[in-house]
Amino acid sequence: MSVVMHGRREGQHKSEELPRVGLMAQGINPKDVAVFQPKDWQRIQNSLTKYNQAAEKAEQQKRDRENLHAASKELVKHWENTIEGQRLKKLQARKLREEQEEEERKKIDIEEAKIQAQKRKEAIERAKQQQYYETDRVKGFHGALLLTEVLKERDAQIDFKNLRKNFQKERDNHNLELQKKNLDMLLKADQEKNQERFEKTYEISNFQKLQIKDRQNLEAVEKIHDIEEGKTLKEQFESYCQTKQHIENQHREKKVALKEFYKSEINTKKEIERQDLLKEEAESEKIKKFVKAKRKMANMRKEKEQELFDNFQHHTEVMRNKLQADMRQRVDDEDDRIAKAVAERERKRMELAARKEKRTKDNLEAMNSHRIKMIEDATRQTHESKEKDRLLLQQRVKQDNQFFESIKKERGQKRDEACKLQSNHQNQMTKREELLLKQKNEQLDVDQRNKELLVKEEEIFQNYADKVITNATENGRNPFPLIKAAREGPGGGRGPKCEGNAGLRPSYIVSDATGVQLPHYLKDESVGNRVYGHVGKSGTRLGFTW
Repeated sequence: MSVVMHGRREGQHKSEELPRVGLMAQGINPKDVAVFQPKDWQRIQNSLTKYNQAAEKAEQQKRDRENLHAASKELVKHWENTIEGQRLKKLQARKLREEQEEEERKKIDIEEAKIQAQKRKEAIERAKQQQYYETDRVKGFHGALLLTEVLKERDAQIDFKNLRKNFQKERDNHNLELQKKNLDMLLKADQEKNQERFEKTYEISNFQKLQIKDRQNLEAVEKIHDIEEGKTLKEQFESYCQTKQHIENQHREKKVALKEFYKSEINTKKEIERQDLLKEEAESEKIKKFVKAKRKMANMRKEKEQELFDNFQHHTEVMRNKLQADMRQRVDDEDDRIAKAVAERERKRMELAARKEKRTKDNLEAMNSHRIKMIEDATRQTHESKEKDRLLLQQRVKQDNQFFESIKKERGQKRDEACKLQSNHQNQMTKREELLLKQKNEQLDVDQRNKELLVKEEEIFQNYADKVITNATENGRNPFPLIKAAREGPGGGRGPKCEGNAGLRPSYIVSDATGVQLPHYLKDESVGNRVYGHVGKSGTRLGFTW
C-alpha cells in the first residue's frame, strides 16, 4: 500500500486526477494508496518518534527563565545595598572568622601535642627510672640507704631513751614516797578492822561451843536408840541366814543328783560315739584300699564319702540336740524316755546304715561306668588332638615360610629407607652445625652488647651512689652501709669481682641445704704460692706440705 501526501487547494478535483494517472502509469493501484494531510502526517511522525512539541516548548521556556535568572544574579551579586548582598557579605565574614578560628585551633592542637609528647617523654623517663629502681642492685642500695636512716633514728631513740630513763627515775622516787604514805594508812586501817573482826569471832566461838554441847547430848540419845535397833536387826539377819542355808543345801542336793545323771548320760553317749567311730574307721580302711586301686576316681569317691559323712554327722548332731532337749524337759520319768530315745536312735542308725550301704553300692557302679566312659572319651580326644596338632603344624610351617619371605622383603625396604635416612641425617647435621655456628656468633655479639650495657649501667649506678653517699654524709648519716652496697661490680654477691665478664660479682653458695653465701677474703698470692705451690707450675706433690 502506498502513501501520498497531498494538500487541498483550488481546483482540487483536477489535482487529484494527476496522481492517479501517475500511479497508474507506474503500475500501482490507486485503491492501495492512502492520502494524508501535512498536519496528520506530522502528527503520525511525532507519535512514532515520541516527540512532544508542548513539552519541548515548556523545557525551552524553563531554560530561558533560568538563563535570565542567572544573568540577573550575575548582575546584582556585587551590589552591597541589597538584602542578598548583605547576606553574602555576612557569610563571607563568617567564613573568614571560622578560618581564623580553625588556624587558632590548629596552633593550640600543635601546642597540646607538644605538651602531650613532653608528658609522655617524662612518663617514659619516670617508668625507666622506676624500672631501674626495681633492679636488685638498686633495691639493695636503697635498702642500705634505709639502713642508714634506721641507724640515725636508732641513735636518736637511744638519746631519747636516756632522757626518758632519768625522768622515769625521778618520777619513780616520787611515786615511792606516795606509796609509803598510803601503805602506812592502810596498815592502820587493817589493824582496826582486825580488832573488830577478833571481837566478832570471839562472840561467834562462844555461841558455837553452846551449839556443840547441845549436839553432843542429842548424839548420845541417838546412839542408844541405834544400839537397840542394831540388836533387833542382827537377830533378824541370823534367822534369815539359817533359812537361806537350808534352802541352799536342798538345791545343792538336787544339783548333785542331776550331775550324776548327766555323767551317766555323757558316758553312754561317749560309748555310742566310740562305736560309731570304730565303724567309720573300718569303712575308711575299706575306702582307702579302694582308693589305692582306683586312683583316677578318687575325687568323685571322696566327694560322695564326704557327703555321706556330713549327712551322718548331721543326723548324729540332730539326734544329740533332740536328746539334749528331751533330757532338759524330763523331770520324773527320765529312764523311760532315755530308753525310748536309745531305741529310736538305734532303729534310725540301722536304717541309715542300710541306706548308706545301698548308696555306696550304687556309687561304685556309677563310678565304674563313669571310669569306662572317661577312658573312651580320653582315647577319642587323644586321637583328635593328634590330628589337630598335625594340621596345625602344617599350617605353622606354611605361615613361617611366608613370614620369612616378608621379613626378607621388609629388611630390603628398611635398608633402602636407612640409606635415605642416613643421607638426610648427614644433611641435617650439616645444617645444624651451620645453625649452631650462627647462633654462637649471635650469642657472642649479644654477650658483647650486654657487657657494654653492664659497664654503662655500672657507671650510672656509681654516679648515683656517689651523690647519695655525699648527701648522706652531709646530713650526718653513717655512710658505711651505702659504701658497702655501692662497691664496684654488679650481681650483689659476696664473691670476688670477675674482670672478664663486665665486672660481675657472683655469689658462692655452700653445697648443703642452708644455701649460705661463702665469704671472700683477700689473700696474698705470693704467700699461697710459697706455701702450697702453683697447681699449674709446681712439679712437687699436690696436697699438704709441712
